[in-house]
Amino acid sequence: MTTAKEIAEFLNKELETNTIEDKSCNGLQIENQGEITKIGFAVDACLESFEKAAEAGCQMIITHHGMIWDKSKPVKGNYYKRIKLLFEKNLAVYGVHLPLDRHDKYGNNIVLANLLELKEIKQFGYHGDKTIGFYGLTNTNLEEIKNKLSKEGMKTDCFCYGNNEIKRMAIVSGSFDAGAYQAIALGVDLFLTGEKRYNYHHLAKENNFNIICAGHYATETWGVKALMPLLKEKFNVEVEFIDNPVDI
Repeated sequence: MTTAKEIAEFLNKELETNTIEDKSCNGLQIENQGEITKIGFAVDACLESFEKAAEAGCQMIITHHGMIWDKSKPVKGNYYKRIKLLFEKNLAVYGVHLPLDRHDKYGNNIVLANLLELKEIKQFGYHGDKTIGFYGLTNTNLEEIKNKLSKEGMKTDCFCYGNNEIKRMAIVSGSFDAGAYQAIALGVDLFLTGEKRYNYHHLAKENNFNIICAGHYATETWGVKALMPLLKEKFNVEVEFIDNPVDI
C-alpha cells in the first residue's frame, strides 16, 4: 500500500528539499490516512485546487506554492476552510517551492530552458549561496521567443529595450526581482521571468536590456507537471493536473 508519507519521503530525496533555504515548509504539510491511488498536481495550495482534487478522486495533492510557510497562522477564515476540507476529504498536501524551481531535471526553470531549446545550459540566479535558475545559448530573436511562449499558453509582456537578436538568455520562473539585476550583470540579452514588475521598465530601458514576463502562474506549471510521469511510474498511481490559472 502506497501512503502519502512514502511518496513524500521519495520526493524529499529526489528533489533535495533540504539543500536550499526557503520560506516554504517543503515536504508533507498535511497528512492523511489510507492508500494513495490518485495524485493531483497544482501550482497553488488553495481551496479551489483542493476541491477539484477531491472531486477528481485524489487522496493527495502536490503543489508548488504550499499551504504552510515560515510563520504559523491562526486556523480561522479561509485557512480554516482549507484545513476543514482537507480533513473531511482525507486529502494529503505536499508542497515544494524553491527546490522545484531549481531542480536540473524536474524544475520549472530547466523545463523552460529545454522548451526554448537553450544550449550549454548553466546555473543562474543566486538565492543566498544557491542558484534557482538557468542560462544558456540560443540563436533566435524576440518575436520567435514570444511566439513559442504564446503557443504554450504563456504571456509575452516585454520590456524590450535591447537587441532583437538573442544569443544568450537567463530564466527564473515566478517572481525573482534580483534575477533581472543578475542577468544584466551576466551580460545576457534577455531575462525571462514570470511576474511583471513596475521597476523593470526603467531597469531595462536604462540598461538597453530585454525582460519578458511570461506570467507567474504560467511559468510555474511546468515543475509539477514534470513530476507526474515520475510518480505515476514509481508508485503505479493515477495522476491529474489541477488547473487554476491566475492572471499574474
